[in-house]
Amino acid sequence: MNRTLRRRLTVVAAASSVGVLSPVWGPILLRELPVFGVEQLRVHGARFVAEEDIDRLAAFKPEASVWDDMRAVEAAVAGHPLITDARISRSGIHRLDIEIREVQPIVLAATPRLVPLDASGRSVPLEPSAHDLDLPVLLGCRVSENGRVEPEAARRSLDVLEQVSAVDSVFTRQISSLRPIGGDAVEFLLLPGSSVNRVVLPFRDAVKAFLRVERAVGTAEANGSVTSADARFRGEVVLRMRADG
Repeated sequence: MNRTLRRRLTVVAAASSVGVLSPVWGPILLRELPVFGVEQLRVHGARFVAEEDIDRLAAFKPEASVWDDMRAVEAAVAGHPLITDARISRSGIHRLDIEIREVQPIVLAATPRLVPLDASGRSVPLEPSAHDLDLPVLLGCRVSENGRVEPEAARRSLDVLEQVSAVDSVFTRQISSLRPIGGDAVEFLLLPGSSVNRVVLPFRDAVKAFLRVERAVGTAEANGSVTSADARFRGEVVLRMRADG
């Protein structure tokens, strides 16, 4: 055991012996001890944001302690345009862990330039080619100056995509493109090799409609390949089968 570690353990033991580690006022005293200085920050949950950027936003001063109140630091990190939440916790005498939650793009809007969008229909400041974003393309839309996708039907299409993804993520990974149609529905075109080429779901009760499509396609596959499934009709699914030959 080296001298530095022995000194740190001695300080902790001494503090414990006098009750300094009580949850009420222990941290107030411990943060004054140099042995608890912040020497390492481990980042978890980062895909798009560089760890150097998080270090810069955290901006720990030389006298910072792992026992400091971290709410201001968390808020500073969460201020990054690609981060929605940040939580810091102690994981050692001089180490902190920071868990971040990033904004998640779910489609690329063809405007015609490809613009990543989150589930609310707002643009995400990412370059698709730089991050290898393998996402479906949203057609029939535009992105306004304030970074919001238009028209409203495009936003409702994203809402359907998010709902269906929560039910069947395998299906949503097979989507090549989507677009609003008729003002009350969204059309999904799927990748080659999928069980169906085209699925149309209404904005209203989209999940129920999707489950009807799954049942109908599963039943019809015994008689051939399904090319299209349209669930816009109340309680029914219209299927189109691939012609023989």
